[in-house]
Formats: sequence, structure tokens, C-alpha cells
Amino acid sequence: MMSRGRHSAAVGFAEVPDFHVAIFRQSSPAFAIVPLLIGGDPAKRGKVVAASRDLHARGIVAGMGMVEALDRAPEAKCVRTDLQRAREVSGLLRAAIRREVDAVEIDGLAGFFFHAPSECGEAERLLERLEVQVAERTGLPLRMGVAPARFAARLAAQDSGERGATVIGADRFETYLIGQSVDRLPGVGPKTAARLAELGAGDIPGLRALGLERLEILIGKQGRSLWLLATGQDPQPLRVRRHPATLSREETLTDPVATGVDSETEGEGGTSPILESLVRIAGGLESALRRDGLGARRIALRLTYLGGRTVTRSCSLDTAISEAARLVEVAQTLLGRVDGEGGVVRRAGLILKGLEISGAEDRQLDLF
Repeated sequence: MMSRGRHSAAVGFAEVPDFHVAIFRQSSPAFAIVPLLIGGDPAKRGKVVAASRDLHARGIVAGMGMVEALDRAPEAKCVRTDLQRAREVSGLLRAAIRREVDAVEIDGLAGFFFHAPSECGEAERLLERLEVQVAERTGLPLRMGVAPARFAARLAAQDSGERGATVIGADRFETYLIGQSVDRLPGVGPKTAARLAELGAGDIPGLRALGLERLEILIGKQGRSLWLLATGQDPQPLRVRRHPATLSREETLTDPVATGVDSETEGEGGTSPILESLVRIAGGLESALRRDGLGARRIALRLTYLGGRTVTRSCSLDTAISEAARLVEVAQTLLGRVDGEGGVVRRAGLILKGLEISGAEDRQLDLF
């Protein structure tokens, strides 16, 4: 039933399980064994972002209303989501992963798909190195899986528990797949699982027995995806990418301003319009850098004048930076080197080059 010749390569998946819970407990070790709900304000109809593992058995899942979750687990401690910290730790995590795997498909703040060796021993050694990198740079637990298909790599990682690794080689993939329950397949929730059971497809062999055409008729568009999954194929291809070589942002000024320039021309808040624009641009660039765990060693300021003329000033740095405040500081210095140009600036922008893996400026956060 399964296609042949598909498994010359393998797919890996690594994630920090219950990421928001893990980083909260890391900074607040007193809550290491306390049931936790991370999410929005219950009084404002907030949603659950993450729940500690001990609450999963009560049916508490991400996206559930906090009020309902607290009804099911009144003893749980409710904690507001700290997205700023989560993004910072995510940057470190991505940097750690990319030290061993330079091209990944990012899955949320704490998950990564990547191409893995098809030979089990090589795959296991790669996962061991990933675990070491993540432990050294973040101190967080990592669970990992390798399998001949993307969806199965995630399942294998889940089989590893809260940390560890599971490698499913091509020689035992069919046996592994046959042993999975239908409700573990991506996109199969309780309603779909119940419908499949009614059709006599409560397991993988049952899905295969229905066949592609009947599944499409009985289930609709999801039928084709279920057929592919049941036969060990991924409905969506793996899309990995290396980190970008450059990052840039530009902004059109609401009120074009003359250069000669910026230290003398102030906006309403006492800051020049060009600098105000650069502050916003730097904030966006910081987010982009942190998403990929990168820092920049070369920075260029580009000003576009009315009429289309552009002026660029750039500099190289001894160490890579990623914080918005540092980017603004360099931008101000470069802006001071434009003083002799004159003219009216219509657009301002920053270009970051010399990008390298650094994980939030290659510094360790105060994680413990």
C-alpha cells in the first residue's frame, strides 16, 4: 500500500515541550511541581496558551478558555503569558539548533523540522548534539524524533516524553505507522475520529481499506490528507530555509524633513522625525533577528530624498548585535555622517548584513 522509493531521506523534529510552562518554571523553580496554566486574563475571556503536563489528562488544551480550564483544575496557578521573555528564549533556542542544522522549518516558538540522516546511527548522533547545544545555551529540555515522514517525526518526538529522542528507521516505519491510533494523525480531532470509527476506519488499516476515493467522498477535502497520512506520506512538503543573508526595513516619513539635519529638527516628542522612524524600524528588525537567533555585524543607513536620490552610510562592528537600542545607537552615528548632504528626506531605512547565528546577541539570558 505504501509508495516505494520515498524514504531515501529522513525528517527530524525537535521541540521544547510545553515551552511557556518550561520557561516559567525555569525562572520560578518554586513552581516546579505546581499545576500551571499559562495564558490570558480569565476575567477578560483569556485563552490557555499552555498547560503543565499534569493537566493534559483533564482535557485542558491550548485555545481553551481560561475560565473553563480553571473550572477543571481550580488548584492550578494561573500565569499571564510573558511573550517578551518567550521570544528571547526562542531566539537562543533557534540559535542553538542552527549550530548543528543550518536549514530548518520553524514551527512556532519552540519547534523545528529539518532534514536528518537516513542512517539511524547518524541520526541519533545528530540528535545528541542538538540536545547538548540546547542544554548549554538554554538549559531547557528537548524532545526529538526522526522518521521517514514529517508528521511521523513529530509523533516520534512525542513518544520520547518530556525529553529524549526516538528514531524510526525506514525499515520499521511501516510497522510503526500501522501501530498508531487514528486520533494521533494531524488534523484528526474527536469529531473526525468518531466519524471514522462509524465508517469502520478506527485504525490505519481501516483507513487504507476505505481507499482514497471513498475517503474523499465520505470525509471531503480532508479525505485526501488522511489517505496520504495513512500511507506514510506528508500532505505538505518540508520547507526548510537557511537564515537570511540580509535584513532590511524602510519607512516613508509622514512629514519629509531636510537633512543637515536630524539633531536640529525635532518632532512633537522632542525627537527628530527621521530618528523616530529609525526607532520603529529598529524594533521591527530586532524582532526579525530574534526569530532566527541572529545578530548583525554590518549596518547601513539609507536615506531616500525627494526626487529619488539615495545616500547610504554603513559601518562594521566588532561583535554582532540584535537589540533595538543598539541598532538605534549605530543608526544615530551613521545619521551624523550625512550632515553635509542636504535635501529633503522622503524615506529612511536600515540594512543589516553580516548576519550570524548568535541567539539574542550571543549572550546568555539570566535563565536560572
